[in-house]
Amino acid sequence: MATLNAKALQWASAQAGKQIGAGECWDLANQALLQAGAGTSSDFGPTGDDDDYIWGSEVALKDALPGDVLQYRNYEMTTTTTTDVTFADGSGWTDSPYVTVGHPHHTSILSKNPGTGAVTVLEQNHKGNKEAVRSSTIRWKGSSTQTTTTKQMKRQDNDKMASAVVVVTVDVTVSGTLKAYRPKKP
Repeated sequence: MATLNAKALQWASAQAGKQIGAGECWDLANQALLQAGAGTSSDFGPTGDDDDYIWGSEVALKDALPGDVLQYRNYEMTTTTTTDVTFADGSGWTDSPYVTVGHPHHTSILSKNPGTGAVTVLEQNHKGNKEAVRSSTIRWKGSSTQTTTTKQMKRQDNDKMASAVVVVTVDVTVSGTLKAYRPKKP
């Protein structure tokens, strides 16, 4: 990991649970890079409230390192968990709730990138209410996983428990733009 990255990540990690600056997402990345001795978006590009900030040298998301800064534009990650329950007589039920996380304009700091398309980030103001610095997981590419088990489930026709095959499919879709920037000197 590059020295600037390590310094930025170390500083940002120590801020968990705190509000940095005015509590905007930009404030966390800006202060982490300043603490590391790196340039900020003010050094590399436009800095208006709705501009797509540039935080250093752009790198591919698959190559992003901890301490890199992520810039979001119209980003949405939708996770749909489909549970398909089938009893021995063929009856059953299906449920498919979903959760969408959206960032029309957001900035965070990468803390882990195992190369699977999911990354852990440090961010603040994640809901637009000046929330304190926290760690969360997002995806930069979609995924789908499926598990099959047999277990006792409640039947909807008689409210009794019975053995059922349960197939759980988790689909994640990602849309919008997510860019990674490697910190560099101004």
